[in-house]
Amino acid sequence: MENSLTGTLFALAAYCVATSVTPGPNNMILAASGATFGVRRTVPNLLGILVGFGSLLLLAGIGGEALMRALPVLEPILKYAGVAYMLYLSWKIGTAGRPEAGSRDRPLTFIQAAAFQFINPKGLAMALSVHAIYRMPQLGDWGSIVTVTAMFLVVGMPWTLVWVLFGQAVGKWLHDDRRLRLFNGALGLATAASALLLLI
Repeated sequence: MENSLTGTLFALAAYCVATSVTPGPNNMILAASGATFGVRRTVPNLLGILVGFGSLLLLAGIGGEALMRALPVLEPILKYAGVAYMLYLSWKIGTAGRPEAGSRDRPLTFIQAAAFQFINPKGLAMALSVHAIYRMPQLGDWGSIVTVTAMFLVVGMPWTLVWVLFGQAVGKWLHDDRRLRLFNGALGLATAASALLLLI
Protein backbone atom coordinates (compact mmCIF):
# COMPACT_ATOMS: atom_id res chain seq x y z
CA MET A 1 0.00 0.00 0.00
CA GLU A 2 2.88 2.36 0.82
CA ASN A 3 4.49 1.60 -2.55
CA SER A 4 1.20 2.43 -4.23
CA LEU A 5 1.05 5.76 -2.39
CA THR A 6 4.68 6.57 -3.26
CA GLY A 7 4.02 5.80 -6.92
CA THR A 8 0.94 8.02 -6.92
CA LEU A 9 2.90 10.88 -5.33
CA PHE A 10 5.68 10.61 -7.92
CA ALA A 11 3.16 10.48 -10.76
CA LEU A 12 1.33 13.48 -9.31
CA ALA A 13 4.58 15.44 -8.96
CA ALA A 14 5.46 14.74 -12.60
CA TYR A 15 1.96 15.81 -13.68
CA CYS A 16 2.23 19.04 -11.65
CA VAL A 17 5.54 19.97 -13.30
CA ALA A 18 4.33 19.05 -16.79
CA THR A 19 1.10 21.06 -16.54
CA SER A 20 2.79 24.04 -14.88
CA VAL A 21 5.75 24.41 -17.25
CA THR A 22 3.93 23.86 -20.57
CA PRO A 23 2.30 26.80 -22.43
CA GLY A 24 -1.13 27.84 -21.27
CA PRO A 25 -3.12 31.03 -20.62
CA ASN A 26 -1.39 31.81 -17.30
CA ASN A 27 2.09 31.22 -18.70
CA MET A 28 1.46 33.31 -21.84
CA ILE A 29 0.23 36.18 -19.66
CA LEU A 30 3.24 35.85 -17.33
CA ALA A 31 5.74 35.81 -20.21
CA ALA A 32 4.19 38.91 -21.78
CA SER A 33 4.11 40.64 -18.39
CA GLY A 34 7.75 39.73 -17.71
CA ALA A 35 8.78 41.11 -21.10
CA THR A 36 6.80 44.32 -20.76
CA PHE A 37 6.92 45.09 -17.03
CA GLY A 38 9.75 42.95 -15.59
CA VAL A 39 9.73 40.44 -12.73
CA ARG A 40 9.10 42.81 -9.83
CA ARG A 41 5.91 44.30 -11.27
CA THR A 42 4.67 40.84 -12.28
CA VAL A 43 4.93 39.41 -8.73
CA PRO A 44 1.29 40.32 -7.78
CA ASN A 45 0.09 38.50 -10.92
CA LEU A 46 2.20 35.46 -9.98
CA LEU A 47 0.93 35.45 -6.38
CA GLY A 48 -2.65 35.85 -7.61
CA ILE A 49 -2.27 32.71 -9.73
CA LEU A 50 -0.79 30.85 -6.76
CA VAL A 51 -3.60 31.79 -4.35
CA GLY A 52 -6.38 31.61 -6.93
CA PHE A 53 -5.43 28.21 -8.31
CA GLY A 54 -4.75 26.84 -4.84
CA SER A 55 -8.23 27.94 -3.75
CA LEU A 56 -9.75 26.47 -6.91
CA LEU A 57 -8.03 23.13 -6.27
CA LEU A 58 -9.30 22.99 -2.69
CA LEU A 59 -12.87 23.86 -3.69
CA ALA A 60 -12.78 21.39 -6.59
CA GLY A 61 -11.63 18.67 -4.23
CA ILE A 62 -14.24 19.50 -1.60
CA GLY A 63 -17.25 19.63 -3.88
CA GLY A 64 -16.58 21.14 -7.28
CA GLU A 65 -17.24 17.96 -9.23
CA ALA A 66 -20.45 17.27 -7.30
CA LEU A 67 -21.60 20.85 -7.94
CA MET A 68 -20.98 20.49 -11.67
CA ARG A 69 -22.99 17.27 -11.71
CA ALA A 70 -25.85 18.91 -9.77
CA LEU A 71 -25.84 22.05 -11.96
CA PRO A 72 -24.55 20.98 -15.39
CA VAL A 73 -25.45 24.41 -16.83
CA LEU A 74 -22.48 25.83 -14.90
CA GLU A 75 -19.94 24.05 -17.09
CA PRO A 76 -20.78 25.78 -20.42
CA ILE A 77 -21.28 29.12 -18.66
CA LEU A 78 -17.83 28.96 -17.05
CA LYS A 79 -16.29 27.63 -20.26
CA TYR A 80 -17.60 30.43 -22.50
CA ALA A 81 -16.95 33.11 -19.88
CA GLY A 82 -13.38 31.84 -19.61
CA VAL A 83 -12.85 31.78 -23.38
CA ALA A 84 -14.30 35.30 -23.72
CA TYR A 85 -11.99 36.63 -21.01
CA MET A 86 -9.00 34.82 -22.52
CA LEU A 87 -9.75 36.47 -25.89
CA TYR A 88 -9.90 39.85 -24.15
CA LEU A 89 -6.57 39.15 -22.44
CA SER A 90 -5.04 37.99 -25.73
CA TRP A 91 -6.01 41.34 -27.29
CA LYS A 92 -4.51 43.23 -24.31
CA ILE A 93 -1.31 41.18 -24.56
CA GLY A 94 -1.10 41.46 -28.34
CA THR A 95 -1.52 45.22 -28.42
CA ALA A 96 0.73 45.99 -25.45
CA GLY A 97 3.77 48.11 -26.11
CA ARG A 98 6.43 49.31 -23.72
CA PRO A 99 4.72 51.36 -20.98
CA GLU A 100 5.78 55.00 -20.94
CA ALA A 101 6.54 56.90 -17.73
CA GLY A 102 3.22 57.80 -16.13
CA SER A 103 1.39 55.31 -18.35
CA ARG A 104 -1.72 53.60 -16.99
CA ASP A 105 -0.64 50.30 -18.54
CA ARG A 106 0.03 47.75 -15.82
CA PRO A 107 0.20 43.97 -15.38
CA LEU A 108 -2.70 42.00 -13.95
CA THR A 109 -3.28 42.72 -10.28
CA PHE A 110 -3.33 40.07 -7.56
CA ILE A 111 -7.16 40.08 -7.49
CA GLN A 112 -7.52 39.92 -11.28
CA ALA A 113 -5.06 37.01 -11.57
CA ALA A 114 -6.68 35.13 -8.67
CA ALA A 115 -10.22 35.64 -10.05
CA PHE A 116 -9.13 34.53 -13.54
CA GLN A 117 -8.32 31.04 -12.20
CA PHE A 118 -12.04 30.40 -11.63
CA ILE A 119 -12.92 31.00 -15.30
CA ASN A 120 -9.72 29.70 -16.88
CA PRO A 121 -11.05 26.66 -18.81
CA LYS A 122 -7.71 24.80 -18.72
CA GLY A 123 -7.34 25.36 -14.97
CA LEU A 124 -10.95 24.39 -14.27
CA ALA A 125 -10.69 21.15 -16.21
CA MET A 126 -7.42 20.32 -14.48
CA ALA A 127 -8.71 21.13 -10.99
CA LEU A 128 -11.91 19.10 -11.44
CA SER A 129 -10.14 16.03 -12.82
CA VAL A 130 -6.88 15.85 -10.83
CA HIS A 131 -8.51 14.84 -7.54
CA ALA A 132 -10.23 11.90 -9.22
CA ILE A 133 -7.12 10.82 -11.15
CA TYR A 134 -4.68 11.05 -8.23
CA ARG A 135 -6.98 10.25 -5.32
CA MET A 136 -5.09 8.69 -2.40
CA PRO A 137 -7.58 6.73 -0.28
CA GLN A 138 -4.77 5.78 2.12
CA LEU A 139 -4.76 9.41 3.31
CA GLY A 140 -8.51 9.78 3.66
CA ASP A 141 -10.63 12.30 1.75
CA TRP A 142 -9.20 15.43 3.38
CA GLY A 143 -5.65 14.11 3.35
CA SER A 144 -5.89 13.39 -0.37
CA ILE A 145 -7.40 16.81 -1.18
CA VAL A 146 -4.76 18.69 0.82
CA THR A 147 -1.90 16.58 -0.58
CA VAL A 148 -2.96 17.14 -4.21
CA THR A 149 -3.37 20.87 -3.61
CA ALA A 150 -0.06 21.20 -1.75
CA MET A 151 1.78 19.25 -4.45
CA PHE A 152 0.59 21.67 -7.12
CA LEU A 153 1.57 24.70 -5.07
CA VAL A 154 4.97 23.40 -3.92
CA VAL A 155 6.13 21.36 -6.93
CA GLY A 156 4.20 22.80 -9.85
CA MET A 157 3.58 26.49 -9.36
CA PRO A 158 7.24 27.60 -8.96
CA TRP A 159 7.77 26.59 -12.59
CA THR A 160 5.50 29.45 -13.66
CA LEU A 161 8.26 31.81 -12.52
CA VAL A 162 10.33 30.42 -15.40
CA TRP A 163 7.89 32.06 -17.81
CA VAL A 164 8.24 35.44 -16.09
CA LEU A 165 12.04 35.16 -16.19
CA PHE A 166 11.89 34.07 -19.82
CA GLY A 167 9.73 37.07 -20.64
CA GLN A 168 12.06 39.44 -18.82
CA ALA A 169 15.14 37.96 -20.53
CA VAL A 170 13.51 38.31 -23.93
CA GLY A 171 12.28 41.77 -22.96
CA LYS A 172 15.87 42.91 -22.42
CA TRP A 173 16.75 41.65 -25.90
CA LEU A 174 13.61 43.34 -27.26
CA HIS A 175 14.87 46.83 -26.45
CA ASP A 176 13.38 47.93 -29.78
CA ASP A 177 9.69 48.81 -29.33
CA ARG A 178 8.77 47.23 -32.65
CA ARG A 179 10.30 43.90 -31.62
CA LEU A 180 8.48 44.05 -28.28
CA ARG A 181 5.17 44.64 -30.04
CA LEU A 182 5.84 41.70 -32.37
CA PHE A 183 6.71 39.46 -29.40
CA ASN A 184 3.59 40.49 -27.50
CA GLY A 185 1.55 40.08 -30.68
CA ALA A 186 2.80 36.49 -31.04
CA LEU A 187 1.95 35.72 -27.39
CA GLY A 188 -1.46 37.34 -27.87
CA LEU A 189 -2.16 35.14 -30.89
CA ALA A 190 -0.99 32.04 -29.00
CA THR A 191 -3.34 32.92 -26.11
CA ALA A 192 -6.25 33.49 -28.51
CA ALA A 193 -5.53 30.19 -30.28
CA SER A 194 -5.45 28.29 -26.99
CA ALA A 195 -8.80 29.88 -26.09
CA LEU A 196 -10.45 29.02 -29.42
CA LEU A 197 -9.15 25.44 -29.31
CA LEU A 198 -11.19 24.94 -26.15
CA LEU A 199 -14.36 25.45 -28.20
CA ILE A 200 -13.60 22.57 -30.56
